[in-house]
Amino acid sequence: MQVTPLLYLETSVFGFAFDRHPGKAFRRRSVRTLFDQIARGQFRAVTSPLTIREFNQAAPDLRDLLVGLLTDVRLLDIADSDIEQLAGLYVKEGVIPEDYDDDARHAAYATLSESEVLVTLNLKHLANEWAARRLNAINMREGLRLLSIRTPEEVVKYEE
Repeated sequence: MQVTPLLYLETSVFGFAFDRHPGKAFRRRSVRTLFDQIARGQFRAVTSPLTIREFNQAAPDLRDLLVGLLTDVRLLDIADSDIEQLAGLYVKEGVIPEDYDDDARHAAYATLSESEVLVTLNLKHLANEWAARRLNAINMREGLRLLSIRTPEEVVKYEE
């Protein structure tokens, strides 16, 4: 029996679907391919209320486009206290800087939802080897699932 992988999509992934900068064309294609593969059932995808709050900071026309990507993405319902506790550990132990505590919250949502992969384009605080190692050291110590942190181009299934 094959299990469909569960992905947590962080806000940056949604934004890249509509980024028109020519230098970001490869990433944009990867993101759009990922959303197509989610729609075809190759992945299950979740995101958090935090993502919706971040959408609401966008201009109305972009916000409508972003919300349109949620069709095949389930919104998580995890207790705020649980998210804050785990995110607080990530910040307290220096995995993610205090000024970027929403990044820590995204990681906490991904972990507590038992997602297999946190998909992000946030290379500075999340999608890098050293952040992933430190985050997973905390998860291991706390008895939580280890989390793979990847960019969309590392997650999409490439066809021959």
